[in-house]
Amino acid sequence: MNAIGKGVIAGCVSIAAALSLCACGSSANNSESSTVSFQTWNLKNDTYTPYFTKLISEFEKENPGVKVKWVDQPAENYDSKLSTDAAAGQLPDIVNVNEQQAYNLAKSGALLNLSKEAAGMAKDYLPQVWDGSKFSGNGIDEGVYGFPWYLNIDVAYLNKDVFANCGLDINKPPKTYNDLFDQANTVNEKCGGKSYMIAVPYVFPSQFEEYGVNFLSKDRSKFTFNSSKGVEYIQHYADLYKKGAIPKDGMNANIINAEKLYFQGNIAYMLDSTSSVAAFKANAPQVYKQLDVAPLATNKKNTLNPMLMAVNSQTKNKKMALKLANFLTNKKNQVEFSKKSNTYPSAAGAMDDPFFKSIDESTIEGKVLRVAKEEIDNGTVANFPPEISDTDGVNYLSPELTQAIQGEKGVKEALDKAVAALNDRLK
Repeated sequence: MNAIGKGVIAGCVSIAAALSLCACGSSANNSESSTVSFQTWNLKNDTYTPYFTKLISEFEKENPGVKVKWVDQPAENYDSKLSTDAAAGQLPDIVNVNEQQAYNLAKSGALLNLSKEAAGMAKDYLPQVWDGSKFSGNGIDEGVYGFPWYLNIDVAYLNKDVFANCGLDINKPPKTYNDLFDQANTVNEKCGGKSYMIAVPYVFPSQFEEYGVNFLSKDRSKFTFNSSKGVEYIQHYADLYKKGAIPKDGMNANIINAEKLYFQGNIAYMLDSTSSVAAFKANAPQVYKQLDVAPLATNKKNTLNPMLMAVNSQTKNKKMALKLANFLTNKKNQVEFSKKSNTYPSAAGAMDDPFFKSIDESTIEGKVLRVAKEEIDNGTVANFPPEISDTDGVNYLSPELTQAIQGEKGVKEALDKAVAALNDRLK
C-alpha cells in the first residue's frame, strides 16, 4: 500500500502516448468471461493476503462459476507498469490507482466512466468523495473513474510546550490560514529564533485551494494560481520568512524535512498523516508526550486523498468487474481494511462503525481518530492533473516559490513563470 500525504506524488508516467501507439491491442470483445481480475499495489504480504483471500472466497461463493484472479504489483515502477499494460491492452479488469494515475488512464480512454456505467452505486460512497473525484477537461468525458476506496488523512499536530511558551493557547489552534499566519507572527515575537509556528511553507496545490486560490480554471484547461489571491497566499510566507518566522532549513518543503524539524521539539504546528503518531512515539518520545492534535487550518474544506479501484474500459466482463470493484470497496470490506491499514473508509456510513465510534480521547491516538472523522465530514477531493504532480511539475513550481519566499524574486513574477511553464505542459 502506498500511503499518500499532503505531499506531491512524483513519477507519474504519460500513459496517453503509450496508448496512442497500441489502441488496437485491446483484448476487449462482446463475450463475457468467467474470470475477473483485480490488481493491488504492494499489498500481497502477511498483513493483507489473508484479508484478500477471504474476500475472493466470499465473492466466488456469492457468484457461482466466477473465478477471481488477484494480481499484486510492487511499489517500484508501478506507474510504468500501468502504462505498459494499458498500451498492450493487458490491464487487469480492476486496478488499484491513486487520483493521478486514474487521471492519466481516464484521459487515454483506458477506464470506464462510472458516472455512466455505475451511477446507481454512487450512493454506496460518501458524496463528498464520489463527487469530488470527478474528472473533466483535457479531453476527458466528465465523470468518476474509480470506486473510492481508502482515505489517507492528514491532521495538525500541535506541540503543547511551544504553544504555552510562545504566547498561544493550545485550546485555540488555528482554524483558518489567517489564524495560522497570525499565530506564526505571535510565536516569532515571543520566541523568535528559538521556536517557530511552522517548519515549512505549505505550498502544495491542495493548500492553494484550501486558502481560496483557484489553482485551475473551471474547465481545467489551464493553471490560474498566479491570480491576486495566489500572490496574496505566497506573500504571507515571504513576509514570515523575511521576519525569521520560518526556519531557513524549512525551505526544503517536504514531509521528511518537516518531520525532522518537528522532532527537534521547537515547532508548534505541523501537518502529517494520522499514521505518523507511531513515528513520533518511536523517534521523538519527548515530543510525543507534548502532542495534541487538531483539524488542519483551512479557509474552505479539508483535502481528502482517496485511493481508487478503477475498472478497465476493455474488460471482457464489464458487469462482473463492476460488481467486484463495488464489492471490494463496500462498507463492510472498507471497515475491515481500515482496521489493518491505519487508513479511513470512504464508503457511506462506514465511519459509524463501532471501531471508529469507540474513541478514547484520553490518548493522542483517540484524538487523532476524532479529528480525522471531522476532516472527512468537512472534506472534499482536490484532484489535479498529473502535469503538476509529477517530478517535472514539481520542478517547475517549487524553485519558483522558493525564490519568491526567500525574496530573490517577486511573488507575482515567480507565479507567472510557474504558471506559464505548467500551462505549456497541458497543451
